[in-house]
Amino acid sequence: MKVTLHPSPLAGTVAAVPSKSYAHRLLIAAALSGGELSFGPSDDALRTAKGLAEMGFEAAFEGTSVRYGAFRPSDDVRNIHVGESGSTLRFLLPLAAALGVRANFVTEGRLGERPMDALSEALRAHGLETDGKGVLGTLTAGRYEIDATVSSQYITGLLMALPLLTGDSEIVLKGRMVSAPYVDITLEVLEKAGVLVRRTEEGFFIRGGQKYHLTESRVPGDFSGAAFYLVAGALGEGVTVTGLDMHSAQGDKAVTEVIRRAGAFVEAEGDRVTVRGGVLRAFEADLGAIPDLAPILSVLAAYSEGESVFTKVNRLRDKESDRLLAIRTMLAQAGIETREGDDVLYIRGGKPKGGAFDSYSDHRMCMSEAVLAAFATGDSTITNKDCVRKSYPAFWEDYAQVGGKYEVERR
Repeated sequence: MKVTLHPSPLAGTVAAVPSKSYAHRLLIAAALSGGELSFGPSDDALRTAKGLAEMGFEAAFEGTSVRYGAFRPSDDVRNIHVGESGSTLRFLLPLAAALGVRANFVTEGRLGERPMDALSEALRAHGLETDGKGVLGTLTAGRYEIDATVSSQYITGLLMALPLLTGDSEIVLKGRMVSAPYVDITLEVLEKAGVLVRRTEEGFFIRGGQKYHLTESRVPGDFSGAAFYLVAGALGEGVTVTGLDMHSAQGDKAVTEVIRRAGAFVEAEGDRVTVRGGVLRAFEADLGAIPDLAPILSVLAAYSEGESVFTKVNRLRDKESDRLLAIRTMLAQAGIETREGDDVLYIRGGKPKGGAFDSYSDHRMCMSEAVLAAFATGDSTITNKDCVRKSYPAFWEDYAQVGGKYEVERR
């Protein structure tokens, strides 16, 4: 469904959406503990919650909360519908293997094209038959060597599954691990669940035969989702996002530092983060640990005087869309010049104009385009506005709450 947006600077207060990064991990811990969790409204988190039920865990749903019961093994092949959620696929596939579940993972959109080889190879080396979508067999403990330069989600999947095996295991990381803060979130959740993992010089040591014991837990506010409105605050008179914890392990809280470097004013007090506009200048951003911030930081760069430099951008091609291409196309539509170097993107700021934007059915591109459009000259359109449900179903309601003006195309 297409939406037409009219220029209208955003200002006001919104509440942070629950973090789907935490929700995925806490849901797995809750299922393995026979516990309960309120996991938030994102489609991706719901995929994991229901995927665990499809895997064989008893589950009682009430709105966006679930209570898990016993795990019921079966000799039948279980179809696990993961949609477009890379986290759901990459976390649940090793878990199914550890539990001996014969499973077929049903994907949608680009997910079936996204990399799985490194994880599949590591699992095949330990007794599993898998093509990255189906699993047959049961994992054995041991030494897991894995390419860490592609996705931290592979590491998280193994960290959550290997404690269940009989026998100790170690994960040996090949290459510099990307998106390391997401693994920090995993380790935090494992600790909450009473599962011990030890860092080593090569990676991680995991004691086998452990049990999950997650007691009462809460999904914290999401910096990835908050980033859209925090950048909006930097472009205008100010936006406050509530429900955030600046001590969180979330790597995307780095958005506040990038915004500050660009020249905006950032204030954090309690669970409230407020950003107000200043004289915005070009900035540098290393995206190696924060790839999900790339689309909205590109909007910040578009409104910042001079040429901003983004490094470690090649991984953006393997997201829900080819985000590197999508970002350059979005900015070209808005009249902003970009150029690529070797794993580098350069953005020359200016005065963005409204455009006909394609969301590529990518939630982060869609929300970034909406923020760009609010401060642009002239009206804009965006295709498939509802793709925001993947991580932030209330985005459009919050957009209107802080002054965004839009009209939905009626068919």
